[in-house]
Amino acid sequence: MLLPLQVEQVDPANKVAAFGLVAGVAAIFATVFNPLAGVLSDRSGRRNPWILGGGLAALGALALLGRARSVLLVTLVLPSAGDAARDMGVLNVANAGPQIIAPFLASAIVGSLGYDGLYVIAALITLAGAVSVFFVRDVR
Repeated sequence: MLLPLQVEQVDPANKVAAFGLVAGVAAIFATVFNPLAGVLSDRSGRRNPWILGGGLAALGALALLGRARSVLLVTLVLPSAGDAARDMGVLNVANAGPQIIAPFLASAIVGSLGYDGLYVIAALITLAGAVSVFFVRDVR
């Protein structure tokens, strides 16, 4: 049974440090194991075992993050603990929207500017997203 989201009053520095550690470990594993799995998949000529393995690894990571209620950075910027469920729902819609729209925009960009243009625009959008974090108040 899933428990409702509990926003704990923990030192924000500890939450950010823990999230940074989890993200860093995930980045290292992805950097090492994704290319390795690709090479092994090419050599074996089989895709399904590697896709299953990757899915199970992602499942494990999500299970760990799902239980780590005190290290979720997003909970630090929610207006109130009482409205956390609603605010997290809005956040999920905000995350899904670009994923729905992006393929249509990407095809238009590739059609007019080519793949080089797509990657330049993607890099600029990524940079804008990274810089936008500095405008979030009350969290350092």
